[in-house]
Amino acid sequence: MSLMESFEEVESCWRDLADVLAAGISRILLYGPSGTGKTYAALHHGVGNNPAERLVCTEDLTSGEITGTWMPVGENRWEWREGPAIRAWRGLGGRLVVDEVDRASGDALSTLLAMTDSPESARWRNPETCEWVRPGPQFSVVMTTNIDDLDDIAPSLRDRFPVSIRIDRPHVSALASLSEDLRASALAGSLGPAHRRVSLRSFYAFDELRRRLGPHRAAYLVFGEDTATSVLDALAIASIT
Repeated sequence: MSLMESFEEVESCWRDLADVLAAGISRILLYGPSGTGKTYAALHHGVGNNPAERLVCTEDLTSGEITGTWMPVGENRWEWREGPAIRAWRGLGGRLVVDEVDRASGDALSTLLAMTDSPESARWRNPETCEWVRPGPQFSVVMTTNIDDLDDIAPSLRDRFPVSIRIDRPHVSALASLSEDLRASALAGSLGPAHRRVSLRSFYAFDELRRRLGPHRAAYLVFGEDTATSVLDALAIASIT
């Protein structure tokens, strides 16, 4: 079996995502290991002409960073600036991407519940104009998380996302941009001693650095002194098997 045939076999998660988006599902949760392209897919797959809005959740995320906040625009003058969620609501075909949603807590979680509610229930009032805003007809939300246990996400938030897809492999197009000798390892998501978990970002960095600095220096810079030799040995063995 060729490597490309192997790609096709394990790409089912990406086919699932494409099928769900094509079917018009507007609330999707992507979960699984980091470095497989979940955020890139959320930002670009099935998005219209308007760029997707992105939120990265932290424990310190506030509701103002989601819906908007007052900003100074001159001496003793303040103006309301809408946040990414409301901008996505207003955009024709707009999408909101909520990264690392499991880290959201408190005030931010309550606001996310309001912003991701069903189109029939969701609404928000602009504090400056008192205008009621509702999500546009093509508005969609994609949440991402690196956790594998979905029970770690608040049940009330999960309930708003009827489709959950585990993304555990890089997309074929992402693999194709790597040098051929790295593709099988990137597909497996591991390299070196004890099949150490390696993200796609690390493979990209190693691939680029070794072109300029050579494989030994690149392995040292990306994987560290303790692992570099083992990584190079693993690649050497893979090249002759």
